[in-house]
Amino acid sequence: MDTAHQPAHSTPARPDTRDWTFVIGESCPDCGFTPGQPHATVAERLRASVPRWQAVLARPDVAVRPEPDVWSPLEYACHVLDVTRVFTTRVEQMRSLDSPTFRAWDGEQAAVEGDYNARDPRTVASDQMIATARAAELFEALDEDAWHRPGLRGDGMRFTIATLAEYWLHEVQHHLADAER
Repeated sequence: MDTAHQPAHSTPARPDTRDWTFVIGESCPDCGFTPGQPHATVAERLRASVPRWQAVLARPDVAVRPEPDVWSPLEYACHVLDVTRVFTTRVEQMRSLDSPTFRAWDGEQAAVEGDYNARDPRTVASDQMIATARAAELFEALDEDAWHRPGLRGDGMRFTIATLAEYWLHEVQHHLADAER
């Protein structure tokens, strides 16, 4: 196994300064994500990612970075796991509170502090399956009116549960494409 780009611990990746919220209203040219799917498909689409993540996390080179400053498949999987946990909490807040403001969350900082590349891929796979099942159940329990409930990101970006779901699904699809390369 080539370990040339396998850091002992997670180190910062190449900074990505793009505003990815564009995927709420338009397709992603990098991964092909298309927004605007029916709300009823959100849970199914999240669940459909689990077997693909399981396959990624079973690879022997899962902790190898393709380049020194590009996340390994393991780091992408850990990031998506954290996104799922953070966004599940945000949907729960939006469902139960009037227009909550979310605490800032820095995915790159979380990767370094959480030492993503040193995590056990089997544990990440299990945790991801559990977190995704919880998120899917949350979406399945929403009535149609709940999809329009708002929340604010710390920078003032307004989301509804529906637009947060789009943003979230893009994270899953985009990073699966990154990890499966």
